[in-house]
Amino acid sequence: MIRSPLAAAVATLVSAGLFTLAYPPFGIRPLAFICLAPFFLAIGGGGLPRALGLAWLWAVAASCGIASVFPGSIASYYMRPPWFGWAVGILIFTVMASFYYMAFVPVYRVLTRRSGLATPLLVAAAWVGVELARGRLFTGTPFFIGNPWGLLGYTHASGALAQVASWTGVYGIGFAIVAVNAGVAGWVAALRDPARSARAAARALALATAPALVFGLGGAWTLHWAPAPSEGEGFVEMAVVQGNVSLGRRWRSDYYGRNLDVYLGLTRQALAQGRPRTVVWPEASMTFFLEEEPIYARAIARVLALGDAELLAGGPSGDGEVPPYNSVFRIAPDGSIGARYDKQYLVPFSEYFPFAGLDLVRRRMEGARRFAHGAREGGVLDTRMGRAGMLICNEGMLPEVAGDRVRAGAELLISPSNDNWIVGGGFGEHYLAVVALRAIEQRRYLVRASTAGPSAVVDPWGRILVRTPPRTRHLLLGRVRSETGLSVYGRLGDAFALACVALAAGGLLHALARTRRAPGVR
Repeated sequence: MIRSPLAAAVATLVSAGLFTLAYPPFGIRPLAFICLAPFFLAIGGGGLPRALGLAWLWAVAASCGIASVFPGSIASYYMRPPWFGWAVGILIFTVMASFYYMAFVPVYRVLTRRSGLATPLLVAAAWVGVELARGRLFTGTPFFIGNPWGLLGYTHASGALAQVASWTGVYGIGFAIVAVNAGVAGWVAALRDPARSARAAARALALATAPALVFGLGGAWTLHWAPAPSEGEGFVEMAVVQGNVSLGRRWRSDYYGRNLDVYLGLTRQALAQGRPRTVVWPEASMTFFLEEEPIYARAIARVLALGDAELLAGGPSGDGEVPPYNSVFRIAPDGSIGARYDKQYLVPFSEYFPFAGLDLVRRRMEGARRFAHGAREGGVLDTRMGRAGMLICNEGMLPEVAGDRVRAGAELLISPSNDNWIVGGGFGEHYLAVVALRAIEQRRYLVRASTAGPSAVVDPWGRILVRTPPRTRHLLLGRVRSETGLSVYGRLGDAFALACVALAAGGLLHALARTRRAPGVR
């Protein structure tokens, strides 16, 4: 364990840096298996207050690393100075990340006080409990959704190890990775401490690698027997339009027609190049109220009639409600609105305002500034591609919502997203990895339609079949197929993560009881 406060702080920052490099867009995946070890060594030494401070430092530094675009984006989104973006960003990272890892610290210190063969597995189970709490604790509450952004499993959101997600969700991937990190930390600590047995720590490290090896080999076997991409029958041609319209003109009424022309022009191109049955536009591709704009509705119908295609398009929905809904419309080839999904899980301080009286957090722009929560029923639209489960933007971060859609009958998943407000690169690659894992978890085709990209089609094994480059105006043509049946994760949900919580709790109680029985301990 690291006893020097300065060395502990440096180790914590190194850990956060390695954590960042393991994520897209860097994507140096092997670093995930060692990135937490310096942090574990740091919080294992010194007093508890110091360790809690290091947990805060790690959470903020790691969040700044993998979400470095957020402070500038927040400042731009609210039209505020840079200091405002950084202040709000650090506050968000503190509230929505650091408190959870600070809660992990005392558990870790108790579990590793007298290390045993299973200690790394217990540490991994405790980490999964923290990530489960981050993702689920506030989901669906009036205050804010859960925050499963930056979970360790997303460093391996595709490939062999990722296939275990169809059984365990993202938490099984994270469990395997953290177990190795904890084993490495325990082995290094044993080498530095004469009171510990390096041989026993090496055996614990060997056991800690077992989940990653088993999950990885099982995933490799799964991919070996998976059908080749787009192999088989029942595929439907579809298209995604990535308009990449600048944020500054999207919510200005004098640009509504010109913005629509961008999407209509690319849709014409899609219909000329292929025969897509369905065209998908991103979230907020229409910034006007479609029901109140018959001229725009007729323009859409004229283009769709060229190829007898239906359209899924995001935009605000009025129906007289104040505030309106953030919706996705299914528009028939004749321009009529066949169905609509209203977003259920809104982003706080962006789509709705928990502290509505604070002028500081209000945006300065035209159009729909805040939205109402959609009804919890539904979420599945009947389309020519099959029954489509809708995951608008941040809803794609929530595995349980994707599971709800599939259990409600979704045969594929559609994730329209509005990413133009993000300043800088990297975000799109990270978020594509996040939503792509939903395809593996539920064994469904997934279509991501982004305003700024990358947009993509992902198959049920997490393989990206086609994608667009980010920050470009682009057209994507792809094929999808409706799938039925439920994966193990689709049936059981977060049972694995809950079992980890029970395992960590049992290990913690055992360690506390053993400490009380130890000679000289009162």
